[in-house]
Amino acid sequence: MPSQDPSLGSVRLLVRLPAGSTRKAESEQLLRQAVRRRLGPADIAGQAWVLERLFGNSGPDELKRWWVVSGAIPSVPSYDASRVGYDLANALSREPGFEVEPDLPSTAFGPESGTATTGQLGSAAAAEAAERQPLPCSGSKTWSLDAVRAREAWDLAPPPGGRSRGAGIRIGHIDTGYSDHPELEHTALDLTSDRDVIDNDDDARDPLRRAFFAVLDNPGHGTLTGSVIAGRERGTIRGSAPLATLVPIRAIKSVVQVLDGDVARAVNVARDRDCHIISMSLGGRGFIGLQQAIRAAVADGMIVMAAAGNKVTFVVAPASYPECLAVAATNCASLPWHDSSRGGTVDISAPGESVWAAVVNVKTTPPGFGTGRADGTSLSVATLAGVAALWLAHHTPERIRRRYGKANVQAAFLSLLRSHGRRVPADWVSSGWHRKFGVGIVDAVALLQAGLPDLPEVLAPESLSETAEQAVPRLQGALGELTRAQVRHVVGQVLGIAASRVDGLSATVVSELVYRLGEDDQFREALLAQAQLSGPEAVPGPEAVPTMSARTLLARTSSLAFQDALTR
Repeated sequence: MPSQDPSLGSVRLLVRLPAGSTRKAESEQLLRQAVRRRLGPADIAGQAWVLERLFGNSGPDELKRWWVVSGAIPSVPSYDASRVGYDLANALSREPGFEVEPDLPSTAFGPESGTATTGQLGSAAAAEAAERQPLPCSGSKTWSLDAVRAREAWDLAPPPGGRSRGAGIRIGHIDTGYSDHPELEHTALDLTSDRDVIDNDDDARDPLRRAFFAVLDNPGHGTLTGSVIAGRERGTIRGSAPLATLVPIRAIKSVVQVLDGDVARAVNVARDRDCHIISMSLGGRGFIGLQQAIRAAVADGMIVMAAAGNKVTFVVAPASYPECLAVAATNCASLPWHDSSRGGTVDISAPGESVWAAVVNVKTTPPGFGTGRADGTSLSVATLAGVAALWLAHHTPERIRRRYGKANVQAAFLSLLRSHGRRVPADWVSSGWHRKFGVGIVDAVALLQAGLPDLPEVLAPESLSETAEQAVPRLQGALGELTRAQVRHVVGQVLGIAASRVDGLSATVVSELVYRLGEDDQFREALLAQAQLSGPEAVPGPEAVPTMSARTLLARTSSLAFQDALTR
């Protein structure tokens, strides 16, 4: 498509074909015929719609059902582009057995602040950081390591065959890519396995530049988080696993605006590259295929984790998925970071406020490399990824798989975190933090010293039968702490349908609701206010009563297809 034409934009539709549609030639023919019927033979530029498999040809059959349809649309503001995307998705989803979502940038994950002197995270974040002075206890560059007892864990003698400091463990690092920062030595990186899913090539180097209009981009973010995971001991910034290997996978330009389709591809790349761990310092609204890619990785024996989110009151996807560990942030005083996302889906916390890391100043030419303190759950999940590498290396992945089964590696790790590998600060329970920030703060020494005990719950792990295509769990993830009864009740009110029908909403309708909840704070607050009026144990009644305020807000911003549904 002629990207140089200012009158044209582009759209990507993520399509799951009916069950059994896994053979490439037959699937492509089925999809092409459906696109011609529902979208027409060509896009607005007169070019044929481009079809490609989302996950390539690798992975389990379930992932082979996913395709991407892309083409040109009129150049419109981002909010109108989302409407166009959902109108196209609604049209294509009318095909029997098709589930369709537009791949839109999500801004559910709030911006992260860094040091005002480096400027690597943008002027707004720097100004905010300047207003908040770091706690005195964060002055030591190793305080975050000491908070999780990582340096003590390095000195523990591993069992026969085991290794220390995360040696031999491969971490799929899904972020903005790597740079030549001296604090993230190339010895920490596997540059024969790196991948850029944005540019579709095998060079995950971060361009380290921000266009004047791309104020939400985070160049250097992958360097920042990578140093917290695997910074070498001889450097100023030491990672929690200083001998682990990072496999850089460039999938985002911004932690604030995330394309979930790219993240889903990156997860599958990490699985293909034989990584043991996936660390994602990012978040968005999520979509069905991302959850299924994570599920496939966990089934292959990987540990997958993501940041809980920043400056929003709910845990963002993919951290909100049951297949993915969710990590919230604390500070050097062992208190929750005030801007950390929180909720019942958080598994554990780790340092994320005023954590020392490798920073990049993109305001200079060439970019400047330095160190500084930064805030965000991005740092928390990076710390936990390193601790997970210490655990895997200590016992060896092979021994852990034999002990608990390949598909239960993550469940075993989480079970040990809950039972042994955490410390509980004095006020953690009395203040109610255990209900929103997980079981405590990760403790690497206690985790490694626990050995590989019998874990009955691992033998019968928590069911992961719920998937993102189920309406109520997905809506509940976007609405924070509401019960499922409340979700059914309030969503039914807004849509003017019986609460019992919410479970049967189509994937495209649910996707648009989740997208609007993440993008429109006023709409989300109206829904939550209505839920509060309904009480904490709301029981849906037989008749729905429309909530005009939230309903009107939704009608103003939603797609034409959605507006038609609201007026019926």
